Amino acid sequence: MINSITGRITKIAPDYAYILLPSGVEYRVEISSNASAVFSSLPDKENARILCYLQHREDAMTLFGFSSEEERFCFEQLQTVPGIGARQALRILSGITVQNLIRSLDAQDVKTLAKVPGIGPKTAQKLVLQLRNVLVLEDDEAEPKAETPSQFRDLIDSLAEMGFERKQIVRTLSEVMSENSLIIQGKDAREAESFLFPLVLRRLSR
Repeated sequence: MINSITGRITKIAPDYAYILLPSGVEYRVEISSNASAVFSSLPDKENARILCYLQHREDAMTLFGFSSEEERFCFEQLQTVPGIGARQALRILSGITVQNLIRSLDAQDVKTLAKVPGIGPKTAQKLVLQLRNVLVLEDDEAEPKAETPSQFRDLIDSLAEMGFERKQIVRTLSEVMSENSLIIQGKDAREAESFLFPLVLRRLSR
């Protein structure tokens, strides 16, 4: 899997960017208009880093790019909703910022979501039902916490099946990870998950 590419951005459009690697290979990356604005404002386009998601189908390979972990995680989660593919997910992220998307989900604001290009009333309802407690903000002014669930999705799913609310799971997991960051750094993903699970469960059960 390609996690990111770093190089010189040679061209930026509202829906794609070209990035030239030091090796001489130049990639076309599909991006949202919000990501395009971020990349356009970079003071240093010579050493730009674009987070990636590679879609591999029988008839094509498409590289999608993102300006943040939060945007990429939202892109991945949007595709878990029936009827939403990669290009529609990118179109949605062009029509609304990540923060506003999550706030609308949290408020169950179907009307606002339905106005976003690529959604509509029926899809807006699906988004609220499926993603409301998956995409969360730490608080009203915070950035969305996307890194935690993307790393430990199985852990979150297991705790949710035990009856805990996903939003509280994500918040607690973020706290525990922060408190034990030095310990986690020395572990692989499976070891880290085994270490974190009982700590998070104990705190949720208080």
